[in-house]
Amino acid sequence: LTMNNFIKITFILSLIASCDMETVIDLEIPQDPPMIVLNGVLDTDTTISVIISNSVGAFSNTNPAFLPNAEAFLYENGSPVGQIFPDTDTAYQVNVYGDGLQITYPMYVYKINHTPITSYTYRIEVNHPAFSETAVAETKIPDDINIFNIVIDTTLDGGDRTRLNFSFNDDGAARNYYRIRVFAQCSKSFEDEYGYFEEYYWDGDVDFSSNDPSFPQTNFFELDEPYSFVGDEVIFSDALFDGQEKNIILDIETYEYKFSYCDTVNIEFSTFSEDTYSYYTSLESHLESGEVDIFGGEVVSVYTNVQNGLGALISRNTQIIPLK
Repeated sequence: LTMNNFIKITFILSLIASCDMETVIDLEIPQDPPMIVLNGVLDTDTTISVIISNSVGAFSNTNPAFLPNAEAFLYENGSPVGQIFPDTDTAYQVNVYGDGLQITYPMYVYKINHTPITSYTYRIEVNHPAFSETAVAETKIPDDINIFNIVIDTTLDGGDRTRLNFSFNDDGAARNYYRIRVFAQCSKSFEDEYGYFEEYYWDGDVDFSSNDPSFPQTNFFELDEPYSFVGDEVIFSDALFDGQEKNIILDIETYEYKFSYCDTVNIEFSTFSEDTYSYYTSLESHLESGEVDIFGGEVVSVYTNVQNGLGALISRNTQIIPLK
């Protein structure tokens, strides 16, 4: 045997020996105790409703469940408003995904006949006999924003592209956060090659495009794409225009549904509180990270502002701008 062959044989034998040996280590992973979960979005155009459930551990085989016998109380600017009671007449279907399976189960809400007021602060406290601590969450309704200089251009690309243009003044006294969505109801009638009339309908959110530097870039790696953002909603902050007048330009590819075919076109413009912005951005990062295995890195935690519990109580001020 040469020295090289001896080294090769020794290395192979060491690999075989290491592959045949297994070490089993039992790990006792501490389970987090269940907590009250409070979730709700307070808006200026709807009465207050929240979901109250319980948390489950990461290795538990159970699902979060609605807590029907919790005591929940609403406070407005520190003063008590009243108790929030469960409404079991209407069930919301919740989907849970894992291991390639989808499980659907009902979840109900707690309601109170009270509509939030702009710039007011709201606190909700939740007690339950199964939990020793009171879950508390607080949020402040954002101020109104005045939208002006609304311009609609339907002549671009022979009418196949509509441009929406509007402005607003950002409040320089605080960091502000916004969301924009576009909604449309449209129909189109035409005669086919056989002489029959057909009609198509569109009803729902509309995709739009923009090169606004304040918007997140969704087409960063697509160099041939003329727009840096494309989507059916955009969430952004005033970091680049704090305290200034801001102009927004949105382009919509109309395809078969030109602006003239639509009965209703609305811009939904929402002002977010800081906790709302933190929740949505962390949720987006959490969903983008996907399922993470033991070697896949860290899971992005979703923002929570609930003391002695989990979930998020967030708020927004939504304005509907009717364009048609």
